[in-house]
Amino acid sequence: MEPQSYSSGERVFGPPRGTFDADWAATALRSTRPDLDHPTSVRLMERAWGLIREDGIRGDELAAALIERDGVDATTAADVAAVGTEIAQFYLDR
Repeated sequence: MEPQSYSSGERVFGPPRGTFDADWAATALRSTRPDLDHPTSVRLMERAWGLIREDGIRGDELAAALIERDGVDATTAADVAAVGTEIAQFYLDR
C-alpha cells in the first residue's frame, strides 16, 4: 500500500496523533502569515515545537522564549506560539 498524501484521507486534517510534522505546522502558520516563506515557517515551527517539548512552555511564555532566545519579532513569535500551542493541545493533551 502506498503512503497517502496530504490531499487524501485523514492526513488532510493533520498528522497522526502523537506526531509532529513541521511541513504541516508551517502550512498552518502560513494560513495566517502568508508573508513568511515555507522554509522560514518550517524552521520557526521546528524551534517552537522543540521549546514545547523540552521546556513545556506554551502561549505567551512560548512567544517570549522565541523573542528572547531566537530574536524572533514579537508579532511573528505570537503567531508561531499560537499555532504551536494549538498543535500541542490537539496532539499532546488528549
